[in-house]
Amino acid sequence: MPSFLIPPLKILLIGLAGVAVLLAARLAGLGLGPLFAAPSNLAAVLVFFVGLGFAAFLWWLASRCFALLRDPATTPEQLAALRELPLALPEGTVRALLALIVGVIGLPLLLFSQSLALNDAVAGYVNGIIAGVFGYYFGARSTTPEAQAARRLGDALEVQNRANEALRTSEAAARATAESAQHPNQVADAVARLERHLAVARILVQRLGPALPAGLIPPQAGALLEQAAKVLTEARSLPDLGALQAVTSVLTGRDGPFSALLRAAAPLLPAVTGGPLGGVALLLGVGWSLGAAAWTRFRARLLDAPHNPNLFEPGSISPASAELRLAEAPIFARLFTVRAVEPGFLASLLDACLRPDAAERLWARFPGFASPAEAEEGLTEFRRALLDERVEADLTPDLIARVSQSLNGAAPALRPDILPRAVLPQQGSDDARAALQALTLLLGEMRENRTDPGLILTELAP
Repeated sequence: MPSFLIPPLKILLIGLAGVAVLLAARLAGLGLGPLFAAPSNLAAVLVFFVGLGFAAFLWWLASRCFALLRDPATTPEQLAALRELPLALPEGTVRALLALIVGVIGLPLLLFSQSLALNDAVAGYVNGIIAGVFGYYFGARSTTPEAQAARRLGDALEVQNRANEALRTSEAAARATAESAQHPNQVADAVARLERHLAVARILVQRLGPALPAGLIPPQAGALLEQAAKVLTEARSLPDLGALQAVTSVLTGRDGPFSALLRAAAPLLPAVTGGPLGGVALLLGVGWSLGAAAWTRFRARLLDAPHNPNLFEPGSISPASAELRLAEAPIFARLFTVRAVEPGFLASLLDACLRPDAAERLWARFPGFASPAEAEEGLTEFRRALLDERVEADLTPDLIARVSQSLNGAAPALRPDILPRAVLPQQGSDDARAALQALTLLLGEMRENRTDPGLILTELAP
């Protein structure tokens, strides 16, 4: 027997079984006669069985839908379409059932209204319900074929667009995989390069950025970091050489946080042959190459840190060098230039200046200061001059020449001339000093992490 005949046959057999039960009860004399004696009772029984029949029909439809859901061949698009339908049944099924229920029950009630003793008001209500349901159902069916066709066309186009998008995605993934397979070394180099610059950018944006004046770090730097991190994460599972190179180009370009700080700090450094950024690049390279003690002095000089006696080894500053530095400390030069020829004066002055309570000693032992504040200011000038002399001694011409040569592969604007004095910063704006201090702190982090700033600088395109 064909499978499509089995459900209707089941429904017919169930109905015949019900009729057989009623006939058997009547033949057995169970007193069902009064039940069918009154037409209204017979109508109620018929309505009850019609309702059971429609319930069975709905159960059969639902079972078919559940079987469709369990079928492995059902696609996600089909499941999504079913979720948008009433009771997950084919479109129009619920409306058709409601119309059938009204027709099957309402029409007999209306035709046999006199036999059922229905008054005119009830018959009018039933007539209005039937007319309203049938009018809406058949009216909607006759006026919406164009809308249904348009909607079906839209659904088909949406499915086609999804298929095309999936095809494009798969093709892009295949191209990326093919490129990665053809250029494994390029992909590895691109990943390593992005990791280096992303680590530097995170320090500048997330750790140092909140303490810097507004505008030194580009406002789009945060979004750029998120994009770079996303590309780097995706590259570990599905390498995309083009995406890696694109995001790295932006991160190392003019709008990157590192390049922005280099430009902000450049006015503090004397311009060199390569360009205004050459002095900053030379400063970072020299700071990386210094030993621990020399780096501590260099860092204190760049950060304008408070005096620390440990910055000077015992005997490293002689009275002769102290005399030379008087000219770079205007307050001390005014008061002590004449007394410098006195025997033991410079040694006594130097001893007082290198002690923790130097300002109080100067005010108490050396007359001529207008106030304790002037003594403190003069001491700061003299100590900075002494630190400059010690730092300049650390920055040998050979060291600067070696660092300058290592930057020959950088962009032209970052290639410094060999100028020993170009390393130490001069006076400038507050923003420029803040940028230089941020770069100094960054250099300290890079020294701890053993990240050569020369490699980072040669990969920049400011």
